[in-house]
Amino acid sequence: MIALAAALMLSMQGAPAEQPGQAEPPGQGDVDLLPKPAAPDPQELARQQELESQLKTRRTMLQYHQIGGMLTLATLGATVVLGQLNYNDKYGGGGDTGRYYDWHKYLALTSAGIFAATGALAIFAPSPLPKPLRLDTAVLHKISMGIATAGMVTQIVLGFVTASKNGSVSQRDYALAHQIIGYTTFGATAVGFGVLTFQ
Repeated sequence: MIALAAALMLSMQGAPAEQPGQAEPPGQGDVDLLPKPAAPDPQELARQQELESQLKTRRTMLQYHQIGGMLTLATLGATVVLGQLNYNDKYGGGGDTGRYYDWHKYLALTSAGIFAATGALAIFAPSPLPKPLRLDTAVLHKISMGIATAGMVTQIVLGFVTASKNGSVSQRDYALAHQIIGYTTFGATAVGFGVLTFQ
């Protein structure tokens, strides 16, 4: 046993000391048991870069979509308030002064324009990753905004029809329908905005 220890000591003393900065001779040192990684496939790299670019574009467009949603909700809310004031002025004993008519009309057109631009941002945002269809907040948002879109188109048509019936007995009926659909459109927009914002 002592002889074995002595032989070991002698063999260690006889080994040359490794100098700092010297490279180990080939074949000595750590052994790499894993195969060397394959060179990246240029087509796969191009696909990955395209995917990253589309995801970045989508993220940016949806951020603007969210800002547009806030502006839509604010301008549509103001349009509903001014529409109610205009209705009260014309049919609720306000003297039919018309003081809210132009404000309501121009704000309605502005909110419709913001609504359309906001919707276009979401529709045209690239969607490079597959998404399974299931009932979630995104689907509820789409349903609400579909209802709001139908309401918005109906509101625009009804607004012009109602204005064209000035002096007619039926104008009040058109105005009432315009008012009810206006509240419904605002409600659907608020739900659509809320399900994504406060999830």
